[in-house]
Amino acid sequence: MANTKHEDAIMKMGFDYFRDTILKSLGIDYEFVNLGPTELIELTIHSLYMDFTFLTKEGFYIHIEFQTTDKGENDLRRFLAYDAVYSHKTGKNVITYVIYSGGIKSVKTELNMGLFTYRIQPIYLKDRNADEVFEKIRQKQEDGTELTEEDYASLSLTPLMSGNMKIKEKIKEAVILSKKKRGLTAEKTMAMLYTLADKFLDSKDLDEIKEVISMTRLGQMLLDEGMEKGMKKGMEQGLLLSKKLLEENRTEDLDKAMKDENYMKKLLEELNIK
Repeated sequence: MANTKHEDAIMKMGFDYFRDTILKSLGIDYEFVNLGPTELIELTIHSLYMDFTFLTKEGFYIHIEFQTTDKGENDLRRFLAYDAVYSHKTGKNVITYVIYSGGIKSVKTELNMGLFTYRIQPIYLKDRNADEVFEKIRQKQEDGTELTEEDYASLSLTPLMSGNMKIKEKIKEAVILSKKKRGLTAEKTMAMLYTLADKFLDSKDLDEIKEVISMTRLGQMLLDEGMEKGMKKGMEQGLLLSKKLLEENRTEDLDKAMKDENYMKKLLEELNIK
């Protein structure tokens, strides 16, 4: 399902924060060209998508993938397909970094293709523990100590770290801790967490995360979008109901429906208008 405009804006904020701050905390330190959202290239290969791509000032692309599983050569062939098509499309070289969640400690990083060898650069989060990050942040907040940029970057990555919690619970806890402090960095952290939630969670779990984000500026953006969609759907239903009732010369039903919401719902159900 396509994202709404506000979801896209939130994920763009997470995208920028990941590029400008989190990558450096992972040791990926390049100067990047600041691309606007309309300039970002979405690559689709058999309904599979690249996670993040960033153009460096040196003129090549950094391709970032998040992995919670290891499928060995199948993953490498998929990454190679992404990079080959993307390089062909942009006319630029591509270097791929794969960020592996805490449960993955070692992967195959090279694929022999005959005349050349394809390689990825793995980044393992196995030595980073989400439970420890959460405890450190809670302690700082209890002591009234300001969180640093590094603290927020760590919170953003907790869903991919090792620990006792499932990924949904990690995202939820990280959002709760992030939103205790108002500010742009906290919003960027929540945006990054929402971006990860959108990638790894199903729609039901994603709705839970939206609920946790509620009562923040980002949450209001998502709420406003939902209200807009609801109003649009209601107008479409009303117009279709009016058209059908007029075609059947049921003017009394139409007049009653305009005054009685429950009667309108009954007619919508009767005429199978969804």
